[in-house]
Amino acid sequence: AALVALTIDEKGMAKTRDDKLRVAKRIHDLAVQKFGLRPQDLLFDTLTFTLGSGDEEFRKAGIETIEAIRLIKKELPGVFTVLGVSNISFGLAPQIRQVLNSVFLHYAIEAGLDGAIVNSKKIVPLYKIDDKGRELARQVIFDERREGFDPLHALMAHYQEASEISAHAKREEPKTLDEQLKARIIDGNKQGIEMLLDEAMKTRGPLDIINTVLLDGMRVVGDLFGSGQMQLPFVLQSAETMKAAVRYLEPFMPKSDLGQHKGKMVL
Repeated sequence: AALVALTIDEKGMAKTRDDKLRVAKRIHDLAVQKFGLRPQDLLFDTLTFTLGSGDEEFRKAGIETIEAIRLIKKELPGVFTVLGVSNISFGLAPQIRQVLNSVFLHYAIEAGLDGAIVNSKKIVPLYKIDDKGRELARQVIFDERREGFDPLHALMAHYQEASEISAHAKREEPKTLDEQLKARIIDGNKQGIEMLLDEAMKTRGPLDIINTVLLDGMRVVGDLFGSGQMQLPFVLQSAETMKAAVRYLEPFMPKSDLGQHKGKMVL
């Protein structure tokens, strides 16, 4: 059976990257050498304290947790890592938590995080976060304080004044029908997409809509996922929207368009 192993010892939760690695090695040696488990049966949770309290003791909790993931993946080959992401933002306003959770998850994945305990409704893709909020969250995580500037206070002030976390608030609404359909795919919003598809079919065929508009939206989704700006739950939402659109268009497609006369492909 796979085991989740928390980086806690007799003194409590390990706070620094070195202590987290030290505890992880103890658990690893016990599990693998003494009890015969495989390294790949272990999922190490490097744990994190909140950055929301502003407590000096925990100001580096984010970066220490991220770097501990990197060290464990390097020093203990074969093991996996897992993390309860939202602990990082405990105590902050919901809007700020959503941003901080999302940015923290991005950097944890970059460091080698394999699994995340997260509510997909409480995170957003990075490309949807306004640039200033995203940068302030990064500065909070990496504790980039300087004389006269505290990124935590700046982040709270930024979203106290902002009514919208999304960069799309500043983006112009899609004007053309094609742009609206493409945006629906990228945003994973299938609500009422049938009406837009009906309108599009007045001037072009269903297959043309799929190939030139919907697939172009999925290409953008792929690029965002590849660059780490869109997490998997949102990719799946886009894929579900794409499936719903294709399913709606299929009855309007000639049999030849459905591929019944195409040749065989041998794999």
